[in-house]
Amino acid sequence: MQLLLNQTAEIENMKQQSTNDRSITQSLQDRVFFLEAELKNISQRFNDAVQVLDDLKLKDMSSTQLLLNQSVELEQQSAKDRYSIHLLQNETQRLVRNLDDLKVQVRYTSLSLLDVHSMTEKLNGSLVQRLEERISDVHDHITNVSKRIGFTATVSSLSATWSSGTLVYDVVITNVGNGYNPSTGVFTAPTAGEYVFFVNVQSYSTQSIYVDVVLNGVTKVRTMAYSYGSKDYYDAGPNLVVLSLQKGDRVWVKHYSGKGYWNDGSLTTFSGFLL
Repeated sequence: MQLLLNQTAEIENMKQQSTNDRSITQSLQDRVFFLEAELKNISQRFNDAVQVLDDLKLKDMSSTQLLLNQSVELEQQSAKDRYSIHLLQNETQRLVRNLDDLKVQVRYTSLSLLDVHSMTEKLNGSLVQRLEERISDVHDHITNVSKRIGFTATVSSLSATWSSGTLVYDVVITNVGNGYNPSTGVFTAPTAGEYVFFVNVQSYSTQSIYVDVVLNGVTKVRTMAYSYGSKDYYDAGPNLVVLSLQKGDRVWVKHYSGKGYWNDGSLTTFSGFLL
């Protein structure tokens, strides 16, 4: 941008110089015209003097000498005027050449300004495009973040007797999108999509426990932590399911068979997220 301003100032200076040169040239031409007119006047006077000289040939020598002196002076003045005209003509030619050079410089500078303008337009277009792309990326990122949904919850304590209803995972570890309710143990889909759910139930000592992952009250998958014999205890019962949900669909874990569950370091968990 500074280059563009400098070149514009240079053009204005050259335009001013061109105007000044034109003014000087006009003044010189006026001077030439004046000297030419004076030369004509002198020539006329010279001719008149010659005529007077002819008329006064019969007069005394003093009058003749005076006329001759006047004639010589007029001739000398005429020579000076011719020399001045020659100098003015040379100066006029020099100024015309300078004016032509200035025109060429203005033309080249104008072309340079066009190149700078074109480059500036390209840079502006590139910057605008990159800015728009960056804004679009940020918008997409914000949109993707706003669509993220996921949760993980565990139970706050173990139970040796639990044997019916919903298994409420009442301790929230993560709840992006706030779809999971730790008070009821139910996940409600904030938006439609494909969801992954993972459940693990840890058996209490040598007891066995079966639980179902249900969608709107309908069992989709089942898992068990089955123990047998006096030496088999605290078994894990993991399972995973991918479900296609509509907005408002509800998913939870409910009792199927057995009783009790163990929890030490968040072993019994319920998780889900949107693909």
